[in-house]
Amino acid sequence: MEIIDLNSEWQFARLPENEFVPGSSLPFETVSLPHTWYKDEDRYHGKAVYKKTVRFADKNKRYFLDFKAADQKSKIYINGKPVCEHKGGYSAFRVEIPEDAVKKGEAVIEALLDNSITPDVIPNFGDFTVFGGLNRGAGLIITNKDCFDRSFYGTNGVIAIADVLEDGSGCVRVRAHVKTEKEALCRHILKDENGKEVAECIVSANDEGSLRVKDPVLWNGKNDVHFYYLYSYLMADGSEKDLVKTRLGFKKVVMDPDKGLFLNGKRVRICGVAKHQDRAGVFNAVTDEMLDEDFDIIKEVGANGVRLSHYQHPEKAYDRCDEDGLLTWAEIPMLKMTENPELFANTEEQLKELIYQNIHHPSIFCWGIQNEIGMFKDAAFMHEECKKLANIAKSLDNTRLVTAANLLNVKPESGLNGVTDMVGYNLYFGWYYGKMQDYSGFLDDLHAKRKELPVGISEYGVDANIRLHSKEPHVRDYSEEYQALFHETVYPIFLSKDYLWGSYIWNMFDFSSDRRDEGGVKYLNGKGLVTHDRKTRKDAFYYYKSMWSDEPFVHICSKRFANRTDSTIDIKVYTNLKDVTLFVNDKNTAEITKIENGTALFKNVNLKEGENLVKVISEKCSDEAVFRLCDTADESYVLPDSGEGVVRNWFIKDEEMVREGYLSILDNIQEVLESAREVLEKYIPDMIPLFDNDVIPQGLSLKSVIEKRFADMPDTMLDINKELNEIKKP
Repeated sequence: MEIIDLNSEWQFARLPENEFVPGSSLPFETVSLPHTWYKDEDRYHGKAVYKKTVRFADKNKRYFLDFKAADQKSKIYINGKPVCEHKGGYSAFRVEIPEDAVKKGEAVIEALLDNSITPDVIPNFGDFTVFGGLNRGAGLIITNKDCFDRSFYGTNGVIAIADVLEDGSGCVRVRAHVKTEKEALCRHILKDENGKEVAECIVSANDEGSLRVKDPVLWNGKNDVHFYYLYSYLMADGSEKDLVKTRLGFKKVVMDPDKGLFLNGKRVRICGVAKHQDRAGVFNAVTDEMLDEDFDIIKEVGANGVRLSHYQHPEKAYDRCDEDGLLTWAEIPMLKMTENPELFANTEEQLKELIYQNIHHPSIFCWGIQNEIGMFKDAAFMHEECKKLANIAKSLDNTRLVTAANLLNVKPESGLNGVTDMVGYNLYFGWYYGKMQDYSGFLDDLHAKRKELPVGISEYGVDANIRLHSKEPHVRDYSEEYQALFHETVYPIFLSKDYLWGSYIWNMFDFSSDRRDEGGVKYLNGKGLVTHDRKTRKDAFYYYKSMWSDEPFVHICSKRFANRTDSTIDIKVYTNLKDVTLFVNDKNTAEITKIENGTALFKNVNLKEGENLVKVISEKCSDEAVFRLCDTADESYVLPDSGEGVVRNWFIKDEEMVREGYLSILDNIQEVLESAREVLEKYIPDMIPLFDNDVIPQGLSLKSVIEKRFADMPDTMLDINKELNEIKKP
């Protein structure tokens, strides 16, 4: 097998109005892959064409076009003829070059892409940008005529699953998919990291093989990353025709609803982060080098798990998860489930692609089948389709767990909590609703009502703009200080719950969301611990480093909050050390010997006029910052609207709206529609069709949807809430 890079010199053009005619003349420009046409100032959704001529030196070979991703729908034409259609922007797919094109010696490749959001392809909704483009590159795979089928679900044609059996032995089950008209055999050889052969089997080309290892060295997360290598040979006419090499690892993951996750028999709490693929400037057209930087930052913070959300990520990302020992949640982009049969079919196909293409990665311990579909409604058809998805996952891979991410309005009793082996909840107390401390009661209630269900946190976090600061941080001020306070308050709550399998922070990095305009920034979800360009680690990053990392460090918080008007301030330090010492303008202050929750707090530190150099020093490391005592407050630290962005608490406190056991505007739209539809018809009749037709998610709180409408009429909001307070909850 030979692989030729096809990333250079593609011709690219948009088709904003015209239908595509193969071979037509268009205003092409030359681009290199990976490529996206998305720009924040030009958020084009529609069709575009990529074009390239490929030549074939040996007409006795097979040639497969390898597209790592094509966002979001694609049709591939070769010499003007349609040869492939692919729906889904995040999985790889391969196209075999037709024999007549190979004999001709060259082929004109035209890829028609469309990144429009449509009802038949997932994601059909989401709080992230669908960019468009050939954003992960392309290649040409050259094989003999007799070969493993490189077009089978975008794989190399060899599907291998490593498992640990009850007796502790290892078993690799392998099935090959081949292209040959001859009688052929598959010879599978398993080798350890030293190249020593440990198992072998020979089977007919279409049969499943099994290789046993008596005492396998296990892939054990960050404690011990260990791999095996499967060499699969296709044999025909007494000779080797093709070879595929697959890296594997043996592990055993078990979930206990009361004790959490066990990796190879040992309790492990997932200390995880979630990530999207994009970054500033290049958006989804990231390079391998950029991905390496991402995972180096994840390694720095000390995480032991990653949720690769909300879609299939580049293969390089799963490779790094394997190599870094990160327990990985892999998922499909099912975020809004409708009763559209075409959407069902596409969802099932994307799940198969995700599993077939990544089943060999030892870091993956669960397959995610949906994220927050309950945001729109919680309906019986959703439960049934999720059961089908779970069954597909189990039929393809019975060694891993199936999971899903639900949100606040999905009640413990919901059927969405009865489909998967485990569940995560995306919870935003202290940001979109409630108080930070509310996590404790909600989680305990969920665990008490679903004792059989392993539960963890799949998302939690708040937005922070590194330009915004507050000495008294509060919800929705978008300050770096509130984000830090949130995480140091909430994370210990999770640690106190032994039944939780762990948590994934939302998010490791700020990411693009073209539906957003808040916190002083457009088109960005700012919940990352690190900025979109990866240049700045926010203070909250260092809180988690203090909790997770063994690398000695100290970090002075609020460095960017440099200009102060108070002559006495508190200085907070994050560290994983036992003691640190503070110096202000080279004067030694009292040494801190008691550090709790990764935090040392120096209270009432005096500042002189002008600049003050603050240093924190330990035996192993140090940090410093400059704080300036100014006469006037720096207005750039606060948003013009007093820092409340678009997630406002307009005029009344949440707790004042609630009557225990009765409805309020804090309840989700679905609950209000079911029990108090007449109230909505009285005050907002024009919005009823938007709720009924899933234009506005029914899982949102009524208050979050209508508060802007009645911002200048608070009495109307109070009237709605007053009437709801008279209606008992079912």
